[in-house]
Amino acid sequence: MRRAYLALIWPPGGADAAPHADVCTEQMDAAPQWRRAADLPGLRLWVSRDTPPDLRRLPQEGGLIVGAVHDMPDALADPGRAEGRDDQEAALGARAVALSRRHWGAYVAILRAGRGEAAVYRDPGGGLDCLTWSLGDGLEVVASQISPLPLAVGPRHPFLNWDRIAAFLALPSACAALSLFDEVVVVDPGGFRPLQSGRSATTRLVWSPTRFVHDPIDDAPAAARELVARVDACTHALVGAHERVLLELSGGLDSSILAGSVAATGLAGRVAEGVNFTFGRPESDETAYAQAVAERLGAPLTCLRHTPASLDEASLAELADAFHPAANSVDPAWDRDEIARLRATGARAVVSGQGGDAVFFQMPGAAIAADAVARDGWGALAAPVVADVARRARTSVWAVAREVWRLRRGGGTVPDARSALVASGVRDAAADLAHSWVRQARVDGVSPGKQLHILAASIFHGNLGPRRRRREADVVYPLFAQPVLEHCLRIPAPILAGAAYDRAFARRAFADRIPDLVRRRRAKGLVTVYFARLIANSVGLLRPYLLDGVLCDAGVLDRAAVESALDPAQLIWTARPPDILWATAMEAWVRYWQTRVPDSRQAPRRM
Repeated sequence: MRRAYLALIWPPGGADAAPHADVCTEQMDAAPQWRRAADLPGLRLWVSRDTPPDLRRLPQEGGLIVGAVHDMPDALADPGRAEGRDDQEAALGARAVALSRRHWGAYVAILRAGRGEAAVYRDPGGGLDCLTWSLGDGLEVVASQISPLPLAVGPRHPFLNWDRIAAFLALPSACAALSLFDEVVVVDPGGFRPLQSGRSATTRLVWSPTRFVHDPIDDAPAAARELVARVDACTHALVGAHERVLLELSGGLDSSILAGSVAATGLAGRVAEGVNFTFGRPESDETAYAQAVAERLGAPLTCLRHTPASLDEASLAELADAFHPAANSVDPAWDRDEIARLRATGARAVVSGQGGDAVFFQMPGAAIAADAVARDGWGALAAPVVADVARRARTSVWAVAREVWRLRRGGGTVPDARSALVASGVRDAAADLAHSWVRQARVDGVSPGKQLHILAASIFHGNLGPRRRRREADVVYPLFAQPVLEHCLRIPAPILAGAAYDRAFARRAFADRIPDLVRRRRAKGLVTVYFARLIANSVGLLRPYLLDGVLCDAGVLDRAAVESALDPAQLIWTARPPDILWATAMEAWVRYWQTRVPDSRQAPRRM
């Protein structure tokens, strides 16, 4: 258990809540893995005893900030606590906005107002989990997990909600902030939620990507200088917090930019080693690129060779007790090899360039050209951006032009892909499903290119799910840090991504820091064949595990689609490995939890 916390909140002087709070306090104080870290009027907080999160008290008993907090490079003036306002919820919301403008990090803020009102705000990076539930009598809980907890403190009715389970399986990228249990709420990244027992409370975004999209930067040279400064500041803050780290070096652009920033900020000495994963196939071999980056950094490189083995049921069950399915840890080899290197080197953190592809806008698509047309008129169709987008998307110029016409005529953007394995009714029910950031972008009339940018950024939150390595060490993503994300959201899509190379703007901004071998690369190593072979090697387990499993029995998975996807004759050529791995992780998760909590009465199994 790492960086865990639990807070009890109730109105100070509340006669009903106080006895209940005392019972919960007694049980939490007796739990060996927890220690009490704060005791304020109507607010008590416990943290994990082994590796507690940072804690900061707000002035005048205004609450607590749990987790790592850093100052924003361009923090705006604090609008104040506004305690004199009649609407205390609005006052708390104003304080959440102030936090979002003044600070970044991986934190959750528990805010209190003068008459006992309370609310919670979660930072946009989503690096610290934030769950809430009510215990009745005005007693509220904010926590990073629901298990293991003392009986009196856990949710009263954490029943399995099968509508949400089906939605999560259909489109996991939209559901990183979706609770699969009744009576438990996940606060969205950038979300603010009042804590009001017995009253209707909803989460709203006080930090939204659209705010930055609507404040564009057109001065490209200035934007490039600021991008470098922000990446350096975030890298220095996150890497500098640890004495020894592992640095993931894939050989791609993002990890190379990150390595260059580590060197530029004087932190190369903290890198115990670079880690590169190899898969034994030419299309996924990145060793030469990673070695060039490691040599420039002056750090040793360890290559961890992966060969597709086969999945086993015991490994699938290892993380099934987490709040969400552990889809990114279905293949245990990734985490186990990295954990072995952490222990061998004494490193206490993994530094990853993941998230850079989303923030720097790797995705090709006609939406980029549509934004160019919106900015420069239809004459932009004759500009190089259309040909560049077509080349990167491996389509024709005419196909791009047709798609631009559709988008400009109000045709929207291409939706995130739904799983091909779910039942048709589940797929239909998920037709309008979207991450809160994406929904807000649509409501606010964000351009197609920036909608695609926001979609990619929202998908990254799925990487923050349960992982074995997170139980061993901190994992940090400097390129997805709030200051970097906000800045890139302000750069128009044609400037950020409209060139022959993907992530062209970032590639130019950091050109002097990365080896020419990496800078000139047009393609990234592929691991699709690795996962297809992993699944093929595991068919003997997966066929009965899924076809005779809970999800097929409940009518969430389409049995015929699963059977076809696991046909060895078709697997390498037509299967979508992510769909199969997601279904496998969800199956393991449901098998665990259905033995511990009953089904929801409002959203039971369909069959």
